[in-house]
Amino acid sequence: MSKASCTFCALPAERILLLVDEAMAIRDAFPVSQGYTLVFPCRHVGSFFKLTESERACVLELLAQAKADLDLSFYSDGFNIGIDDGAAVRLPSRRCVRLVDRPSR
Repeated sequence: MSKASCTFCALPAERILLLVDEAMAIRDAFPVSQGYTLVFPCRHVGSFFKLTESERACVLELLAQAKADLDLSFYSDGFNIGIDDGAAVRLPSRRCVRLVDRPSR
């Protein structure tokens, strides 16, 4: 996949919540919860397990920052964290970590 055809490479700057050297975080465009956040490496990579140590550290750093932001913004009771990996996932050229807030009911 070329960068020109990648949804994430073409994101307008205002969609990016958090950005570090090798990863970024955005709110999902079709969220299942108010603060549903995607964290992913800047590099196109076929598997989470093929990330470099530095990329993995950046992804996890942003995951922690995104969780802290959600704690302040949405008063969630808990979170689900998922990693998309493998040929059958929705975004085959990007491996996302999904942070799903579980708000108070």
